[in-house]
Amino acid sequence: MWLRVLILLVGLCFFPMKSFAVSCTVSPATNISFGTPNPLSTADILTSVQLNYRCVKGLDLLSSALVCFNIAAGSGSTTDPRRMTSGANTLNYQLYQDAGRTTIWGNLNTANFSAPYIRWTLLNLELLETSGTLTLYAKIPGGQSSVIPGSYQEIFTTGTATITIKFNPSASDTTCGTQIVGSFAFTVSATVNKQCTVSVATNVNLGSVPHTQTNIPGITSFDTTCTKSTAYSIGLSPSNNSTTGSGVMKSKNNSANNTDLVPYQLNSTAGVGGTPWGNLTANTVAGVGTGLAVNRTVYVVAPSANYRPDDYAD
Repeated sequence: MWLRVLILLVGLCFFPMKSFAVSCTVSPATNISFGTPNPLSTADILTSVQLNYRCVKGLDLLSSALVCFNIAAGSGSTTDPRRMTSGANTLNYQLYQDAGRTTIWGNLNTANFSAPYIRWTLLNLELLETSGTLTLYAKIPGGQSSVIPGSYQEIFTTGTATITIKFNPSASDTTCGTQIVGSFAFTVSATVNKQCTVSVATNVNLGSVPHTQTNIPGITSFDTTCTKSTAYSIGLSPSNNSTTGSGVMKSKNNSANNTDLVPYQLNSTAGVGGTPWGNLTANTVAGVGTGLAVNRTVYVVAPSANYRPDDYAD
């Protein structure tokens, strides 16, 4: 009897009861920053971060486990698309499992989406931990021209970015378990600045005219695109730095001998008496951005051609 008890005690010391304790961590923080994306661009903005994970187990005799890294809907409340918010404004983006950004990174509770996983063999009593790296890929789709400038963010808490485990899965089982063994809270952020783009305008050619001609008209145009809700003003300044758009043309090829200056006027409206277009507050053309291109027309008038015959330009 005593021999049996002694053998039992020795057995308990060297072969303790199974412990199913497993804990997993991710370090360092996996915060994702897109920097300052331009919503007026049609190009996608790409970035990625590495998740360095480490899982530790207690002594047990389990054969294997499936460890899943789940990302549910964050503070933006949707998974496809995911949304960063700035107040009531939103900026769409997505998180992926692959560099090609085709497989969305989801979680066990999200239909039609999966979470990346690792298989961990637990039979070896000497292998008490496993570690490695997963890459989290992210993309802001281009062409979101209606996005309003601001600081955008989506928050993933310990409740929405979780690590779960399933013990003893079959060789073909790829479904995640529900037992949570860790988490990896993080944020996704981007700052959209106020900005505008301007297309190239064509040169204004007033043509070949007789010296008796007056009020010679010309015209050109360009497109201006500004971020939504961004107030802007457009100023034009001739080479003589006139603040009212009153420029002069000089001889193109003979300025040393021909000192004539042919005046012209830049206007924002048509006609001889059009509204001057200059570069001070009272002379600019103002607007508020919509994220869409707005065509602007520049009207040019040269009051007189009564100058020495020559080619003039400014």
